[in-house]
Amino acid sequence: MYLPRTVEKIIPELSRRFKVVMLSGMRQVGKSTTLSHLKELGRGYVTLENLDDLALAWNSPKAFFQEHELPLIIDEVQRAPNLFLTIKLLVDREENKGGVWLSGSQKFVRMKGVGDSLAGRIYDQKLMPLSLYERAGKGLEQEPYFPDAQKKAGLPYEDADRIWDIIWQGGWPEALELNPEERHRYFNAFITTFLEKDVAGIWNVGKLSAYQRFMQGLALRTGQELRIGQLALIAGVDESTAKRWLSIAEASGLVYLLRPLSENSGKTLTKSPKVYMTDVGLAAFLCRRTTPAELKADMNSGAFFETFVITEILKSWVHNGRVPDFYFYRDPKIQKEVDLIIHHEGCWHPVEIKSTKTPHLKWQRILRFSTR
Repeated sequence: MYLPRTVEKIIPELSRRFKVVMLSGMRQVGKSTTLSHLKELGRGYVTLENLDDLALAWNSPKAFFQEHELPLIIDEVQRAPNLFLTIKLLVDREENKGGVWLSGSQKFVRMKGVGDSLAGRIYDQKLMPLSLYERAGKGLEQEPYFPDAQKKAGLPYEDADRIWDIIWQGGWPEALELNPEERHRYFNAFITTFLEKDVAGIWNVGKLSAYQRFMQGLALRTGQELRIGQLALIAGVDESTAKRWLSIAEASGLVYLLRPLSENSGKTLTKSPKVYMTDVGLAAFLCRRTTPAELKADMNSGAFFETFVITEILKSWVHNGRVPDFYFYRDPKIQKEVDLIIHHEGCWHPVEIKSTKTPHLKWQRILRFSTR
């Protein structure tokens, strides 16, 4: 069953305003499915996972576009970044907007220095794993989240056990209904494909077993301040390599880095960002937490829950085409911390995240302090 995605509200509008629209994100989050669902009659589709089409794209971009005419969807476009210059030449001849829809990883392309040819012509819309609204079939109803006492809840109440089931299962469309054994095979295959096709195939990382340990280190430290030295130690590499690998993880959409809020003077109280896996189900798999109950009972369950909440809020903004202006605040000298601060229309909205059935009034004091 197809689940409507929140980005469906904005892709047609983007297609009317830009000559090229790119839907970027990790593999298997539903990029090509979403674009195929939205495509109008007459728009073709080609995936560069097909080796014949990939070879044609590399060897003769002109012949590639003679065989696949516009309007067109090109899936996994980062596998042939040389196409971007030809796309530029094609769309510059066309007056119509939206002739080319791309899916893949625009960040990969940009970081490899070949995406500049489409500057001003392309809009990069990101797609993450399914949000709670999208899982419930209400993706088109989702709006960017910020604290608002007047806003009514758009989703039904779920008890704690059901929430941990959702967190553990993960938000990948193909994995939602899988039993535990099937889910294990799915994530195992996903990681293998990600390592071989993305990490090795695009970034030429040869130490795949070390990079998998690096991914496990990220999962173990989700919801915590970034400590690059510890990640390097877990992976068995030097810190410069770990920094490069972190850039790959962020570029691929595997992790989200939440920056610390600075004082008015520009001096940052805490310099390191916090690192969040963008899907807690994948993080649980990497940490070998084999059931929802095990994840809930884990000593780091609070960090897993915080990761889930942060990424759900992030999805609500990203999938609506909004650029999130998010921070966290920590002052170790006076032991004050706010998990998330949302900057929206000139206001700063503090969000405190706790995994408990019985909230304490003392947590309000943290939020009152943050508004001073």
